[in-house]
Amino acid sequence: MYSVRKTTIKHGNTNLAVLIYILIITSILIWQFGKNYLVIFCSSALLHMIIETGLSISGIRKGKVYVCGRELPRAADVVLRSLVEGPAFCVPAFFVADQFQRGNALVALAGSIIVVGIASFYLGWMDRSHIRKLATDERPLISRRAMTKPGAVILLAFINSGCIAAFFLIPETHRAHAFTYLFAYSGLVLLFYFINYNLGVRYIDLYDAEKKEFYQPGLKLQVAGLTYDSTYEMALLVSPAYWLTFYLGLFS
Repeated sequence: MYSVRKTTIKHGNTNLAVLIYILIITSILIWQFGKNYLVIFCSSALLHMIIETGLSISGIRKGKVYVCGRELPRAADVVLRSLVEGPAFCVPAFFVADQFQRGNALVALAGSIIVVGIASFYLGWMDRSHIRKLATDERPLISRRAMTKPGAVILLAFINSGCIAAFFLIPETHRAHAFTYLFAYSGLVLLFYFINYNLGVRYIDLYDAEKKEFYQPGLKLQVAGLTYDSTYEMALLVSPAYWLTFYLGLFS
C-alpha cells in the first residue's frame, strides 16, 4: 500500500502562496496568544526538514520544482515544503488544544477547520488545475510513500510506541492539552486528505506484482488507508514537534 501525491513542477508556486497564508495566520496567533505559536511553528518546520531531507535522499521526493518560473535547488524545495507542511497542521492543532483548555471548543473546531480547509482546497485545486493543463507529452510528478513494507512497519511501530509513551509521561496538568493537540492534528490531516482525495491529487495505491503496475483500490480501502496514514503514521511520527519541545521547556 502506498500513499500517493500527484503534483506538477508548478507546485512550488502553490506552496509559496500557502506559506504566506500560514505566516499571516501564525503571526496573528503569536500576537494574540504568545510565543508558543512561534515555538510550534519552528519545531514543526525543523522536524519536517529532517523528514523531507530523508524523502529527498531516498528518491521518494523527486522531480524539478519551480517558483516564479525559476527552478528551485533541492535544498530550497525541502525548506519550502517543510515550512508549509509542518506548521500547516501543527499550528492549528496547537490552537485547538489551547482553545479547548480555555473552554472554547466551538471556536477551536470552527477556526481550525476553516483555516486548514481553505489551505487544503487551494492546494488541491491548484494541483489539479496544473495537472489538467499539462501537454500530452508531459506527466505529473507522482511520489509514492510505502506504508506496508515489513521493515518500515516494524520500525514505525517502535518509533510510534515511543511517541505514545512520551505523551503519557507528560505531567497530568498538561496531558489533556497534549492529547487534544495530537487528536486535532490527526483530524486536520484527515480533512486535508479528504479534500485532496476528492480533487484527485492524494490517494492510496496498491501494487499488482503480476501485472507490475500500480492501481487505485475501492473507496473503502481508500478511506481506511488515508485514515491510517493521518492518525497513525503522520500524527505520531510528527508528534516530537510537540512533546520533545515540551520536555525541552520551550513552551511557556
